[in-house]
Amino acid sequence: MCSLPESSSRRVQYLAGICVSFAFTFTGAVLSWPSPAIPKFRNGEANVQITDEQSSWVVALCPLGALLGCYFGQLFNEKVGRRVTILASVLPGFVGAVIILFTKAPWLMCIARATIGVGNGITAVVTMVYITEISDKEIRGGLGMLVQVMMNTGGLLMYGIGPFVSYTTLNSIVLSIVVIYGIGCLWVPESPYYHLKDGRLAAAKKEFMIIKGTKDEKWADEQLSVMRCHVIESMENKTTVKELLTNTRYRKAIYIVAGLKVLQYMTGTCAIQAYLEPIFRQSSSVSGPYVSIVYGFVQLGAGIGATFLTGYVGRRILMLVSSTGVALSLTTVGIFFFLQDHYRLTPEKMSSISAMPLIGVLSFNILYSIGLGNLPYIMQAELFPINVKTTASSLATVMAALLNFFVTKSYQGIKDTFGHYTVFWSFASIAYFGIFFIYFFVPETKGKTLEEVQDNMNAEAIELEHLNKEYDKTKE
Repeated sequence: MCSLPESSSRRVQYLAGICVSFAFTFTGAVLSWPSPAIPKFRNGEANVQITDEQSSWVVALCPLGALLGCYFGQLFNEKVGRRVTILASVLPGFVGAVIILFTKAPWLMCIARATIGVGNGITAVVTMVYITEISDKEIRGGLGMLVQVMMNTGGLLMYGIGPFVSYTTLNSIVLSIVVIYGIGCLWVPESPYYHLKDGRLAAAKKEFMIIKGTKDEKWADEQLSVMRCHVIESMENKTTVKELLTNTRYRKAIYIVAGLKVLQYMTGTCAIQAYLEPIFRQSSSVSGPYVSIVYGFVQLGAGIGATFLTGYVGRRILMLVSSTGVALSLTTVGIFFFLQDHYRLTPEKMSSISAMPLIGVLSFNILYSIGLGNLPYIMQAELFPINVKTTASSLATVMAALLNFFVTKSYQGIKDTFGHYTVFWSFASIAYFGIFFIYFFVPETKGKTLEEVQDNMNAEAIELEHLNKEYDKTKE
């Protein structure tokens, strides 16, 4: 596509990107909520009678509830559009937050967390699809990274305020976030791609001109013509899960996104966020609540820095640096707990290395945020054509939810059975694997339009199909 005309403006793209990505402020808040909430359970401040096992279910059921949200996200995205789906994600989050605010029963808390997870699942399916479809290639990476910034903001609110306010106030903050998100998204325009796939050219043109901030109808017609050709070509294929999983044209993209999801969630970020304060309460001389605040600020700063970095550095470089740094940071934390739990060093010797968990976790925080934290979301929305984009995003979110559930639910059991160091070294081993995976398999998409990305992926798929046919002929 050619560049924007001089009379155009990206103001709507920026504002819409900010408003829609604010959903992840709620996601970040509810994922980090257990960190200040669990200590309140244990010291009786929350006035909730709950065991550690029940607490682990309260933590884990949020990502599990996202499985149902993936289904609704895919269904709504295709049937009623991106905009309505974004607004629909508010309802389960609101209902779950209200229940958490007023209940004292662990089983109701589990239901509430699962309900919140439904909203998070819808959000995860639609948000990045919407942002990549409305944004120009020059700012697509930066807008996509806003998701990480917003998630970090939600985490910071929990870490920075949660330990120092009442349990009721903590839950009221979570509720207010989802209300603000719902109000902020009332105005956002629909994605032109949604209208184009159903042949509504006039509606697509109207939304396109609003998003691009232009009144140049000739230029808009030219751009929509290019977009429409790719949409028509994509929509000639089916939009089903079977099409996605059986057509060799999408196979490479599936492998890439699946590998990136494993890296994104099996390196333990959700477990570390959920159990951050308890982790530091177990280390020798670090204050859990205050380190949580530092963690939140560092996480937010890293997310903001990553937003600017994506404008200058390619996706692959950022993810390679991120995976390497995550591996080394987690290894460091694992070494500390190995020395503490396995060798049982004297307090004097432990005090000399007491900074290791702080340095390791904060380094993990920074290096995860600049790459693995959000770039997999961007790439899953970039690599698939429009006919299977929502389906692929939904399946990727299902995979993420299952991995998230497994990691958060198994954390406590693995720690109690095998030691804290085993948990961190397991996470680190995944990150070491990721270095090789990213280097050999992940393509660069920075600076390319969605159409150019698809052309590159299709060219490789067609070449592979041709080679397979030639191989079959030689066998005959």
